[in-house]
Amino acid sequence: MDCSPPSSPVPWISQVRILEWYLNRTIIWYHLVELEGEEEYLEILGITREQSGKYECKAANEVSSADVKQVKVTVNYPPTITESKSNEATTGRKASLKCEASAVPAPDFEWYRDDTRINSANGLEIKSTEGQSSLTVTNVTEEHYGNYTCVAANNLGMTNASLVLFKRVSPTIPHPLQGPGSVRGINGSISLAVPLWLLAASLLCLLSKC
Repeated sequence: MDCSPPSSPVPWISQVRILEWYLNRTIIWYHLVELEGEEEYLEILGITREQSGKYECKAANEVSSADVKQVKVTVNYPPTITESKSNEATTGRKASLKCEASAVPAPDFEWYRDDTRINSANGLEIKSTEGQSSLTVTNVTEEHYGNYTCVAANNLGMTNASLVLFKRVSPTIPHPLQGPGSVRGINGSISLAVPLWLLAASLLCLLSKC
């Protein structure tokens, strides 16, 4: 983008002009121009995605108001997976796998299971918005557990991520520990087997008020 500073309307006033370059309202370059009619250009070599945004040039001299030019720069790049979430689920419940990707233009998403593309059918639902996609299993069965692949692509390239739907095992409650002298009944109840001598000694102590 070129940026030509305004000429001074008064010949004898200094021809020094101030040029300022901004990216997303943050100043990135400051320069003084002393030659009449000199033009300024901002050249970016090896531009990266972080350098996309709104560029602004402000040019002014000592007597004229600032002249402002703006241009929006969009940097296109292929997709990169920014986040992928595996999940675990109980049989008969609902579960989702999520995948996020960054790209310009925005990526398209596809889901695969064992190299077979998945579509929204038979209890599977795919939802994709700009930059993210989810695969939802409405009623998890044994055949749904395993590995899945999320693919993100645009006209500049593609990438993928592997996700896993794990089986959640319900915790089992162990039987209560049996202490010394305890006896488990047929129905699973626990009772204490008190020695006869201890019972007799306790009764004797009670009678003698010890």
